[in-house]
Amino acid sequence: MRHIIHLFITLTLSILLSHTAIANTDFEPITITPPSTPVTNTGENRQPLFVSNDSFIFISKNRTYHKDSQIYFKDLKTGREKRITHQRGHIINGLWVNNESRIIYASTTDEDKETPIILQKYLERFPSSVENDLFFHINMSPSEIYSSLLDGTEIKRLSQHSGFDAFPSYLKDKHRLFFSRLENGQINIFAKATNKELKPWKVLKTKGHDLGLQLSPKQNFFTWYRFSPDFKTSQLMLTNTEFKDPSFLTLDSGVSWSPSWHPNNDTVVYSAKVDDSKNYDLFEVSVTQKCKRQITSFEGDEFYPTVSPDGKKLLFTSTQNGKEQIHQLDYPEPFVCD
Repeated sequence: MRHIIHLFITLTLSILLSHTAIANTDFEPITITPPSTPVTNTGENRQPLFVSNDSFIFISKNRTYHKDSQIYFKDLKTGREKRITHQRGHIINGLWVNNESRIIYASTTDEDKETPIILQKYLERFPSSVENDLFFHINMSPSEIYSSLLDGTEIKRLSQHSGFDAFPSYLKDKHRLFFSRLENGQINIFAKATNKELKPWKVLKTKGHDLGLQLSPKQNFFTWYRFSPDFKTSQLMLTNTEFKDPSFLTLDSGVSWSPSWHPNNDTVVYSAKVDDSKNYDLFEVSVTQKCKRQITSFEGDEFYPTVSPDGKKLLFTSTQNGKEQIHQLDYPEPFVCD
């Protein structure tokens, strides 16, 4: 009965609000979503990334054989899981490189080995004066960027820096690896040539802090999230692959983060806590039309969304059951901006 009443109320709201046009800084009506389905239940799991329509990689910790974070592969049809990485230290985040059966990820393994214990406490592990609760979800431990095949073999270290290098993105045609680096209290996006021995360079000059760079499916745009200098708010950013004339994709109060591209190359799905909201929910925004709508409204936080290559499935990290697990929804019907 409770579910029937909830469905009646939410459908009524949907009908009443369905014709409301929204500008970039306003709210689109909440999309009425059915309960999501957990697709992981062992340990704690986050940041799914689709490999195909029926499989994905993700990061898992607190398992029987390891407490640290490692990358796993899961087949949605069979439910079978396979551990990919087997190294000491934590995997912070990963990237699936299409058509190469390769993953790129950030790990603390060599930072832990190369830095004497007596010196580790002096390493820069966090931006100064951070009070935003979002950093409960972001591991800022010193880390390096690596790549390997999907089966975990042919591991290559791609960065050399005493501190935090993470959130990799890869532009294959230009042989460039991009990542966020914490240096002197500032988080900036750096680039590194993968075909030449060149020192990494900073791609943007800003007083903010840039994280989570994501390349669009057609490899013509980047989106990421930028914290204000005081870390109190963050917005999604958009630019071309030359990083010319970056612009704000969202202009809301609160925090917007963990963007991910829809395969249509126009929609960006992301997590946000806006205005007086207590939780992080999922939203989507049109790059070309700059209008948005809310996708989820569950108890707990939802973040790190990913859309299947056919655009039909949505995976995301959720804490609605008390700890981080990966959930699945059918992707909502496309919305049209008025």
